[in-house]
Order: sequence, then C-alpha cells, then structure tokens
Amino acid sequence: MPPLSALLIFLIFIAPSFADDFSNKIKPILEKHCISCHGPKKQKGGITLHDIDSLDAAFKKFHLLENVIDQVTHEEMPPDDEDVLPTDAERQTLVKELSKVVDRVKSGNVPQRAGRVTLRRLNRNEYHYTVRDLFGVKFDPSKDFPADGAGGEGFDNMADALFSTPTLLEKYLAAAKKVVSAVYADPSLKSKAIFSIPGSPQEAKATAEKVLTYHATLAYRRRVNAEDLAPLLNAFAKGQQAGKDFEQSLRAPLTALLINPRFLFRAEHDEAGKDEWPLNDFEIATRLSYFLWSSMPDRELFKLADEGRLRDPKVLRAQTFRMIASPKFNALARHFAGRWLEFDKMIEQADPDPKRFPTFTPELRRSMYFESIEFFNHLIRQNRPLTDLIDSDYTFANATLARHYGLKESVTGSQLRKVSLQNKNRGGVLGMGSILTSTSLPLRTSPVHRGVWILDAMLGDPAPPPPPDAGDLPADDTKAEGLTFRQQLDRHRKAKQCASCHARIDPLGFGLENFDAIGRWRTKDANGKPIDSSATLPGDITFDTPQELKTLLMAGKDKFAANMTRKLISYATGRGLEYYDEVTINQIVAHLQKNNYSTRDLILQIVNSRPFLSRSKTR
Repeated sequence: MPPLSALLIFLIFIAPSFADDFSNKIKPILEKHCISCHGPKKQKGGITLHDIDSLDAAFKKFHLLENVIDQVTHEEMPPDDEDVLPTDAERQTLVKELSKVVDRVKSGNVPQRAGRVTLRRLNRNEYHYTVRDLFGVKFDPSKDFPADGAGGEGFDNMADALFSTPTLLEKYLAAAKKVVSAVYADPSLKSKAIFSIPGSPQEAKATAEKVLTYHATLAYRRRVNAEDLAPLLNAFAKGQQAGKDFEQSLRAPLTALLINPRFLFRAEHDEAGKDEWPLNDFEIATRLSYFLWSSMPDRELFKLADEGRLRDPKVLRAQTFRMIASPKFNALARHFAGRWLEFDKMIEQADPDPKRFPTFTPELRRSMYFESIEFFNHLIRQNRPLTDLIDSDYTFANATLARHYGLKESVTGSQLRKVSLQNKNRGGVLGMGSILTSTSLPLRTSPVHRGVWILDAMLGDPAPPPPPDAGDLPADDTKAEGLTFRQQLDRHRKAKQCASCHARIDPLGFGLENFDAIGRWRTKDANGKPIDSSATLPGDITFDTPQELKTLLMAGKDKFAANMTRKLISYATGRGLEYYDEVTINQIVAHLQKNNYSTRDLILQIVNSRPFLSRSKTR
C-alpha cells in the first residue's frame, strides 16, 4: 500500500480530534458565558460569537479569536458585573483551546489553497489609467462614474465590491464616445490609433483587421481570436456599407472596444478537474500591472507574456524592478498607500475650519498629500526598510511645508525634495501633516480617531465600533467648561460601556497631542493650557511624546510588517484574505526579518507568492 499523503493523514487522524476538542471544550464555554452578549439577539461591540460553531468557522475568524484570548486572559471579558463568571479552569481551557486554533492557522497546519478572485471589474482609477495608456487621452473619462465601494482590507479594487449597475453601463457608453471623439479630434492621437491606412478599397478589411487586432489585444489583455474580432469587424463593415471612409468606419468598433466586457472586466481562466492551477502569462502580466500601476500591461509585458517567459522568476523580478522605476508606479502610492494610511482623505474629505486654521491653504493641503506620495515612492524605489513608515530621520518638503513644520533646514520653492529632520518627534507617517489632519476634526484634534487609526492602519488590530450609548464629545475644544479637552475625554472614558476600548485607544492618541489638528507642533492647547501628552497603555506601559510612541511601535515592528503584508496581498490579488493566507503572511514576515525589512523584498515576495501566481477552484 502506498504511503498516505500528509493531507490524508491530517484528514483521517488529526482533523477529527481538533474538531472534537472544539465541540466538546470550546462551544460549551462560549454558550455559557459569551453568546448572551455576542449572539443572534445582541452583539455588543459589533462582535458575534454564536456563528463560531465549528472548527472551520473558528479558522475563518481566527483574528477575532486572538482578541477573545487576550480579553479572557486579562479577565476583561466577560465583564465582572455578570451574574455568572467563568472559573479559572474554564478561562484556562478556553485560552488553551482557542490558542491551538490560532497556532494552527499561523503555522499553516490547515487546508491550503491559493484563493479565488471573482470576475473583477476595472474600478474608476483603473479605467482612467487604462484608457490613458491605451489611446493616450489626457483627461479622466471616469470622473462621472459612481464611487466604487470598498471591500477586503478596505480597498476599492476588491472584486466582490465592484458591482455593475445600469447607471454605470450608461456611463461607460458615454465615456467611450468621449474617448474616441478625443482621439479623432487630435491628429497625433488619431495617427497612433489608426496606424495603418489601406492602399486601395480592396485592402480596407485586412487593414481594419490589423488595426483592430492590435487594439483588442491590448484592451482585452491577451491574444485575441476570430470570435473576439467578429463584432468589431462587423461594426467596421456596417460603416463601409453606409458610405463612410476608412477612418470613420473604425470609429464604431473602437467605441465598441471600450464597452466590451473583455475590456471592462478582468477574467482569469478555470481548469476543469483541478483544485488549483497556475495563472497563465497574460494573467500574471495583468495582475502585475494592475498591482503596481493600476493600469494595463505595457508592450514589454505583453511581449514577455506572449513568449511565455513571465513565469521565469528572474524575468518576473526584472520586470517588477522596471515597473517600480516607472512614473506609473505613483499609482501604488496613491491608491494603495493613500487608502491604507488614509492620507487620500486630503483630496476632499479633510476639512479643517478656515477660521480656526487660516494657514491651511489649498497649497498646504496639496503639499501634505504629495509629501506622503513622495515618501512612499522613495521608500520602495530606494529599498528603504518598511520601518521608515514608523520612524525616519527624513521627509519630503517644499517651502510651504517647511514653514508649517518649522524645519531648520532652508527649503525654497514649491517643489518637494528630501529634507533631514532634526526633531525626532516628526519622522515617519505619525509626524506627517496628511495623517495628523486626516485623523482630526474640523475644530480640534481627536485622540480617539488618532488612536483608532494607529490600531487599525499601523497594527492591524482595529477597535470595535462605539456602542450606541457611548455619547458624544464636543466638536470644539475651546468650549470646555473650565476643563481641558483631555479632562473631558477622561471623564467620558470612565463610563463602564466605554472604558475597556478607550484604555487601548486613547493613550495612543494622547501621545500625539503635541500635534494640532493640522499637524503643527504645539505646547499649549486652544485654551492656552499646557498640552498633557503623557499616556499609559494596558500593562502599565508609559510614554510621553511622539518619539517615545514610535519607539513602542518599533518594538512591535513585526506586527506592523504583518499588517502591511496583509494589506498589500489583498490589494494585489483583489480579494479579502482568508485564514489559509496567514501562512504566506508569516513566511513573508520571516523573510523580511532576515533582510532588514526591505520594501522591495516585500513587493517581490508578494509577486512570487502562491496567492498572486495561482488560482483555486474554491475560496
């Protein structure tokens, strides 16, 4: 008899024992002490536990289980005012058994697969950049499209969140007509689009096929066949029959190209009878280009895909580096980092009060936004360690930002350039005006928003939403009834329904209170009272300045590295992550630990990962 495979051994011997442990040891304790507050009828803190009714369900919610373990270990849950509290033995059993589940997920000792992305529509940004690269138009034809929803790890390129509505389809048709009209109105663009003219009427069809094959190959991001070309050639033939000249006859098929599902959607092939298979070269080229550029593959990528060479690790590495060096790489900073770190709120959402903050000009807003863009691009292009995002001795500034930050180095002009930072409180994203403004309110700072942002964006440990009866804090910190804003917040956080979450959130925000609502350094608040930035985290961990807060975050850099890796994989693949992705994340973080947390290594590791290069039958 041949030896049993590791998976078969797992299924026959190991999986049932774990499943039995879950049913016999974990479920009874959850039902006894947790489900009344976190079940089908009530979900305190937005947390549900009743649906963790099997080992597979526990795998899928292992992040939540980590929080449960922490809360139970520190006896924060169940709250001490419950009529029946778990015994020490019950707490130990729950922590032990849940830890087994979490450890299995992190070690990869669970059924593995590459993951599956549903049919994926181009989002607004991708449509804009793709049309730009396809036909060379300079305007944004997608600006009137409905906003794209966010999914997965919070990005707007997630397949499951990219719905198609009748309104959007109408917008696609209008945009296609505008694009083709712009091409025909510009002699340069028109000559590039219609790059071949027939020498005689008899050559018209063959020449049209040549032109349309070229554009369809680029637009559909793969080799095209007779079935792909048939409707385009039919549209051309109708134009000829109507007496239109060659160029005008191509207008309809070029428009049709931009509303074809093969253009608007990114499809990946399935292989019957297989549980998992590698993507083909054209699919890899498409994933790579939309990951790094938010746009279609260029000619070089297409050529390599057509030659079947893109799966070669050396070729893939060289192409990744080439694409990072391209100006189009700005898209990753804008649409990945901007959404992840939330500095994209500077475009429209951040709204400091103009009377309270008259120095917050449109020029300062733009400078803050592009400081973050330049910093992220520099980080990867110069292969800086990703920990520079936590703390760095440099940033990018122009005269406007230098004046705003009070930099000692002389900076002139409107162009951003790399500058050294003497104030150690300023470096990294925590000292950037874009982050500090985006996490504030119009009239004041918000330690709560800033603390929540650190937990979520930096550490990947989001706080639960506030309970309905949490109450509100004043929007203006000058109306404080004789109290500092911090004293008001201290009073608020003592409320029983708020205390446990605020104990994690508020100290992180307090550490940034020396930065005002538009990121200026200050020593006094709006009422002229001294800033108190001292903070104590659970476990009696104290700190007093942004510099000390960054030191604490640097001590947890592996948690930050895991969170950044998780965000990048989700963005690169276009799907939310599952428990079986955790082993990939841990492998990448282990690699980063050995390679000085290299940002280019992080990109390369993701591009060469199983979730990026393969596709499975089921999610």
